[in-house]
Amino acid sequence: MARRISGESPRAVAELLRILDASLDLLDETTAASFGISRTDLRAMELVSRLGNPTAGQLARELGLTTGAVTGVIDRLEAAGYVERKAHTSDRRSIVARLTAKGRQRERRAFEPVLRKTLALLGTYTTAERGLIADFLRRIAGITETGSRRTVSRSREV
Repeated sequence: MARRISGESPRAVAELLRILDASLDLLDETTAASFGISRTDLRAMELVSRLGNPTAGQLARELGLTTGAVTGVIDRLEAAGYVERKAHTSDRRSIVARLTAKGRQRERRAFEPVLRKTLALLGTYTTAERGLIADFLRRIAGITETGSRRTVSRSREV
């Protein structure tokens, strides 16, 4: 796809976001399938990697699940060999989830090529352009997170 600096209408950019969303959705779907886990389990695995040893409660909040449901997620990821439970260092009632070497290796093998290409692409932009891209992505993430919360609260009203 050709890079355009200007001239894209807001609607055209919004449509490109939908295309990006579908592309990321397909990446997640195929990656989860190749790992032999569900999309929710893959999302939990990503959170464990990104948050660095989250508690089950933290995972529940981030995933929008109950702590009971997260116990099932951790059970499945542990059975697959991707995460392990460890005792929380300061709260004996709590556990933390941690990626295993197998989990880190599978994650790296699946996502490192995309990361390398993304970093190379970002390297073609100036610092100012990357700042603009980062600002836009943060704002879009805020919009979609607000939309997700609104959708969840509406579904509970029905």
